[in-house]
Order: sequence, then structure tokens, then C-alpha cells
Amino acid sequence: MENRPLPVTLIAGYFWVFSGVLIAILFWQVAMHRIHSGVVEKLIVLCGCFLVALLPGVLGFGLWLLDNAARIGAVMFALLHAISEVAFLSNLHIPSRAFTWFRILLDGAIILCLIHPKVRAAFRLKPVEFSIRGAK
Repeated sequence: MENRPLPVTLIAGYFWVFSGVLIAILFWQVAMHRIHSGVVEKLIVLCGCFLVALLPGVLGFGLWLLDNAARIGAVMFALLHAISEVAFLSNLHIPSRAFTWFRILLDGAIILCLIHPKVRAAFRLKPVEFSIRGAK
């Protein structure tokens, strides 16, 4: 087992839950609300929405595997999510400003954790030795 830092494990779990919630909301929307458009338009939009909803889950899996590209993608995803939440604050009919600020702070904490030097070091490739004649 690799030495996965605890913050990376927690962030991966958060991304999996986030993706699961998005997919559950999409299923609920499809099951409970009638969408008034053609079948082709529904399928195109729903496939796109499900792919976007899967993105945090895929990033979480990459973080679990200590993939550096997933770390960079998670930083970019958290940054874009924080920016969208800041834009959401300008809405007058926002359900909870405190929860929105919490999510912004959580995205900031995720970014700070993933760019920390000790966490970045865990994502470096480990050298692998190969031997033709047997184990060393």
C-alpha cells in the first residue's frame, strides 16, 4: 500500500460524495419532472450532464491512485467551483449564504492541501527496478 496522505484520502472521498450527489440529483430530476423536448435533445443533454457529474468522481479516483494529473485537475476543478460559488453569491434569492461561503472556504482548503509540498511529494513517480535474471 502506498503512503497516501490523509488529506488526499479525505479529498478523494469528498469528490466521490460530490459526484454521487450530482448523479442522484440528475436521476431525481429525470424521474420526477417531465422534460418537454424531443428524445434526441433529452439524450444529448442528459449524457452531457452525467459526464460532468462523473468528473469529480473520476478526479477522486485519480487522487486515490496518487496520479499527478488528477491532483492538478482537482485543483482546477476546486478553483472553478469556488469561482462559480462567488458568482452565485450575487444572486438575491440564494438559499443559504453561509453554506455558499462554507463551500468557497472548503474549495480553498482543498487547493491549499493539494499544492502543499508534502502532498505534492506523494504524487511523484517512484522509481521501479527491473531485473531480467530475478529479484534483487
